[in-house]
Amino acid sequence: MTPLGLVAGFLTVTMLGLLAGVLTGLSPGLHVNNVAALVLATQTAFAGFLAVLVPDISAEPETMGLLLSCFLLATAGSHAVFDFIPAVFLGAPTEDTALATLPGHRLLLVGQGAKAVALAARGALLGSAFAVVALLPLRLLLADPVGLADHFRPWTPAFLVCVLGAVLASEWRGRSRVHRLVRAVWVQTLAGGLGLAVLRGPPLIDPDAVLFPLFSGLFGIPSLLVGLRARPGSIPYQRLEPLRALSREDVRSALRGTIAGASVSWLPGLSGGAAATLASVGTRKSVGPSQFMVVLGAVSTSTALLSVAVLFIIHRARSGAAAAVRALAGDLSPWPSVWAAPVSLLLLVMSAVFATAIAAPIAARVGRAVARRWSSSNPRQIAALSLLAVLLLLAAATGPVGIGLAGLAALVGLVPVALRVRRVHLMASLLVPVLLTYLGAVG
Repeated sequence: MTPLGLVAGFLTVTMLGLLAGVLTGLSPGLHVNNVAALVLATQTAFAGFLAVLVPDISAEPETMGLLLSCFLLATAGSHAVFDFIPAVFLGAPTEDTALATLPGHRLLLVGQGAKAVALAARGALLGSAFAVVALLPLRLLLADPVGLADHFRPWTPAFLVCVLGAVLASEWRGRSRVHRLVRAVWVQTLAGGLGLAVLRGPPLIDPDAVLFPLFSGLFGIPSLLVGLRARPGSIPYQRLEPLRALSREDVRSALRGTIAGASVSWLPGLSGGAAATLASVGTRKSVGPSQFMVVLGAVSTSTALLSVAVLFIIHRARSGAAAAVRALAGDLSPWPSVWAAPVSLLLLVMSAVFATAIAAPIAARVGRAVARRWSSSNPRQIAALSLLAVLLLLAAATGPVGIGLAGLAALVGLVPVALRVRRVHLMASLLVPVLLTYLGAVG
């Protein structure tokens, strides 16, 4: 393949991945893993399609596999940005944006829905930039000379217990701190039990789709049910003023999200949801809802990018996208020296960063357009229509079993609302099953 053909192929797959990420991000229930499975199943047809678009593309399997991998990374970068729009306006979260539903909905109710999306997009862009910077330190820590990936594995259960404990400790405040802590333990127990039944019990739903009804019920539907009780009248006017200039708080928040994403990107079974939970520890007083959207934006993109980069460092797939990249690209070039990163890794990183850089301002514009329509709407009507949209998406993606699961999860999701404790405790539904998996592996 000529250099011009490689550049043309790279730009083509990156733009196609950007469009695919827009589709999956705006469609709750669709995930990058669904796109990865589709690409793997139709690899030959996809390669033929690319050859028609860019005749100069080489037919070598290695080159074509690398380009298809770039497509997946671009999809992941774009998806990580657009994923916040349904989370904020519809209350339809995925694993990565479950916690964004809470501050995002709070901002929506004070007329700042567009700001919530724009700040998440800003955080996603900063997170992708910081993730690139984190590549070299991560390489030093996980492989030679430190070798943390092998040394830390037996301590992963203790790490997860500390995360759950730190989230509980955030309730130790005020006069009734003991009662609040007991209520938080009860919420974590309920959520953990539900997670065990859903994620480790008999599979009733496609494993790639089961998190959609689980997190829609825990985080999205309760907010919409509360919205149905809102007093008649219009939703607060959605202010559409330009986003403030980049601040030190934005940088610190994005750095916090990137560190959380890097911390779990190399641990099997942990992904964006666990990173978001880790990033939420200690944020109640130090980080408001606006800054937490920046944190979650950075978590989303940094986790997506670094989980694939880890594949080149420790040669183990830690996400669905990473597993697909390994299947598509075949034998990956090793990263033996810190200053000699493989060209294939650089191309993958470039595709993710490029797609995120384009997606961020577009998502902010889409958020403004949606918010403009929300301003003249009745809150009960919007909550009812949003709830109907979520139920229709659940029916299409998971069928009646998924709707039933979402209903059961919604009952658990209403418990912290009634007990007036933080809903971040509901993330125990993800962390407890992973914790028990590690305990079983260690034992």
